[in-house]
Amino acid sequence: MKYHDVELLATAAYKSQWPVNDLPEIIFAGRSNAGKSSLINSLTNRKNLAYTASKPGKTQLLNFFSIDHRVVFTDAPGYGFAMGGKKAYENFGKLIEPYFNEREQLLGLVLVLDIRRKPNDDDLAMVEFARANHLPVIAACVKADKLSRNQQFNQIQIITKTLGISKQSAVVCSSLSKNGIDDVWTAIDQMIEKRTISE
Repeated sequence: MKYHDVELLATAAYKSQWPVNDLPEIIFAGRSNAGKSSLINSLTNRKNLAYTASKPGKTQLLNFFSIDHRVVFTDAPGYGFAMGGKKAYENFGKLIEPYFNEREQLLGLVLVLDIRRKPNDDDLAMVEFARANHLPVIAACVKADKLSRNQQFNQIQIITKTLGISKQSAVVCSSLSKNGIDDVWTAIDQMIEKRTISE
């Protein structure tokens, strides 16, 4: 799929700054070094739509991108070692919790994971945010080009078991080779279609 019409709607630190629209939204979250920005750039056929920093964890706001006036990608700050201590974690919670709890058009979470790493407590916390609000989760397992097929299979077993999600919810992909990018789009489209059917 090719998506070209992309617009930054808002950069928000508070609920009052969230964009006003009725488009379905998908939130992207992941560790600071997982490859989230690269994935968003690949999905939208842009090089620098989502900022890929030399130092992970630089973005500390919610960024809302309209894709073809059809769906909004909400880019959450990276979390983990680069967040800067307890205060940063508290700020992250204040940013994320209201969004998950109160954003009516939020359809699901794309959790971006480095396929080479086992999910940690922060990743599990993001999945719990989604579950608490009855939202589906896609585990986008990026950097798949770094592993063999057998290694990918073994890592997917670990990832799905750790997160307590189905294998169908895990998508193997690579922002470098572009393998699996269309599969991520397919999973996102399915979220949108389910919302349309339920309406």
